[in-house]
Amino acid sequence: MEFTLIDNCPVPSELADEIHKIKQASGASLNSCDRSPEAEPLLTQCGKHSQKQLYQMFVNHVPGANPANPPGRSTHERRNDGIAYPGSAGTQLEYWQVGMDWNNPPAAMAAARKLGWIATVTYPLSAHETQHVNFRKQPEDGVPTAKPGDDGSNVQEITHLLATIRSPVNHQPYLPEAFAHYGDRVVAAVKRFQTEHHQKPDGIVGSHTATQLAVAKRRHEQHPQKE
Repeated sequence: MEFTLIDNCPVPSELADEIHKIKQASGASLNSCDRSPEAEPLLTQCGKHSQKQLYQMFVNHVPGANPANPPGRSTHERRNDGIAYPGSAGTQLEYWQVGMDWNNPPAAMAAARKLGWIATVTYPLSAHETQHVNFRKQPEDGVPTAKPGDDGSNVQEITHLLATIRSPVNHQPYLPEAFAHYGDRVVAAVKRFQTEHHQKPDGIVGSHTATQLAVAKRRHEQHPQKE
């Protein structure tokens, strides 16, 4: 597991973009995220505690220590506690199911909702866990739609993506750079992408093409050298 430091907290790198978008949209900050054994070197570097250490502090009645799940049974370790998600306690969770402690949970959850993601407070009845939030389903990083003649941020985002991902045919980006206007060059690039991905080459980024672009983006992020 690779981690990215956000607000001095280790975050699974695969989730870093989504966390950054929530932060940007909400102004909220992370207090804690991944506290697994794999993250322990980074936690130590940042002056933070692992789940095991927090649990030991709790059972030893260290002043100020909050109740903590035992190691191996906390979503902060990407392990189910039997409450956060269906299934047995101790079951391995996906990277996106990691526990997140936000300093402003309502703002973070509202930002996630505007981005099309579902995140909720996991223990609403616990006064000590009001900051603990989990995604309910994998946050898909969507791609906007646009059509020829459009201008603005949606076109910028789409063309940046077309300048980043590579064709499975010639292994080159579809565009040399991002554009703010959906002109002839963008139309040609979109048509080529559509043809190579077995879609009707109409040059319009509708929902079908946007979904395929999102898939291509994830593939590029996961295997940038294999395109």
